[in-house]
Amino acid sequence: MTISRKPGILSTVSLALLLLPACTLCQQERDEATGPEVVVMVNPANKIESISMGELRRIFSGEKHSWPGGLAIAAFVRAPGTRERDVLLARVLRISESEYKAHWIKQIYSGESQHEPLVLVSNGMQLEAVRAEKGGIALISAKDLHPGVKVLKVDGHLPGSPEYPLK
Repeated sequence: MTISRKPGILSTVSLALLLLPACTLCQQERDEATGPEVVVMVNPANKIESISMGELRRIFSGEKHSWPGGLAIAAFVRAPGTRERDVLLARVLRISESEYKAHWIKQIYSGESQHEPLVLVSNGMQLEAVRAEKGGIALISAKDLHPGVKVLKVDGHLPGSPEYPLK
């Protein structure tokens, strides 16, 4: 004789308790994947108020070296594996990390650029660098933004608007 056992309320609750942490982890991973918006910040002395994605691409690829008026651009980027770096590569430059490294090796050895953007390990370091450097520009997580820098519109849109391109 075979005894079939139907799941009782206890086993259903146990299953739910096992799945709850997994669901929470999945939601956290989704939030981290999309994450907060990334904003373009410049030194407050910089006269520009808005920048296009094409101009950002030219700056962070080393094609553009100065702001209107002749002030030298000082581009700062985050280290590989950070949200800001991922947004820079995927949304602005549209290349992979290995393509980025190859691009800068070519730029430097061909003499087209003297150096790649300075890599900084934290958003705090980026804030201080942009505050100190009149030609400074960097991408920073909106949640880490502090006074002392200017946020630019990108393609005519401020962070928070539905059309803002650096999400």
